[in-house]
Amino acid sequence: MPNTTDKRFKKCEERIQNALTKLLASKPLTDIGVSELSREADVSRATFYAHYENVGDVYDQLVQKAMTDVQPLSERFACDRYSCDSPDRPTYCERIRSGGDLSGVIKDPRFFTAMMDIGRDTAVLSDYAARTGLSKDLAEVVMLFQMSGCHAVATSKFAQRGDWPQIRELIDQFIEGGMSAIRKR
Repeated sequence: MPNTTDKRFKKCEERIQNALTKLLASKPLTDIGVSELSREADVSRATFYAHYENVGDVYDQLVQKAMTDVQPLSERFACDRYSCDSPDRPTYCERIRSGGDLSGVIKDPRFFTAMMDIGRDTAVLSDYAARTGLSKDLAEVVMLFQMSGCHAVATSKFAQRGDWPQIRELIDQFIEGGMSAIRKR
């Protein structure tokens, strides 16, 4: 069993993740195999398999990394007030819009599904369901609707326009209005 806290182990994982990030800038995840990723990371396939089972595992770590400093989905979803931004953490919509070093990861078609799988917080869904009278499944449907809408707008032509702050404010108002209406049911 490898020592996963060892600096060399961590450095190797970082090289593999950086290599996948670089490859995703020019091709979709489905076109990247272990051999190509290992070559790009300058590691053997055996070394790759000592760290990961497959390329998807590396991708999932990158999705987690992309979402690390983002205002948690659960916090955003459970927010009871208009424009509940945290000044030190970008919202999901802002992260998707800006992308940064991980823009290739974020632009891959698998990103949204992977992010939703990682980002589900059943405690928040249960709490929201209890406060609104919705079932947990319906609370999850509302969250999925909210996040997919943010994702669609943040990856559209509207995301790069100069009037983005007004667009985002409109989206926030729409979401808050819907959440408020559900709470009043």
